[in-house]
Amino acid sequence: MNTLVFVDLPCSDPVAAQAFYEQLFGWTINPRPAGEFHQIVPGEGLHLGLFNSETRPPDPAPKPQPPRQGVQPRTYILVDDAPQVYLDRAVALGATKLWDEGWWDEFNGYHASFLDPWGNQIVMWEAKDKREERLGGA
Repeated sequence: MNTLVFVDLPCSDPVAAQAFYEQLFGWTINPRPAGEFHQIVPGEGLHLGLFNSETRPPDPAPKPQPPRQGVQPRTYILVDDAPQVYLDRAVALGATKLWDEGWWDEFNGYHASFLDPWGNQIVMWEAKDKREERLGGA
């Protein structure tokens, strides 16, 4: 079976990106090595990575890339509080708000989104049943 193993987010400063995501989500992040690749271990989910967009490990011969343009892939994060709480925190840490918390009927949950300071789109997600459980059956 072809199984998704890992997703890496490009950033020009993995050390700063580590601090951003540690403060935002409380994740454990392991520099491997510092400034080049930082492994994110977000609880029970798939691992993520932060990689230096200049040296691009493990690329043995990175070539200059054009700047990102247009629509980019989205990374969805299952959060343990309202997505708006994380969105507000992300913006305070330097992110750009894309949209405030809203309801997505098709998937029965709440979402909000931002671009991190390096241009990666993150969508925070909370399922309706998890919100009701968190709020005591509301």
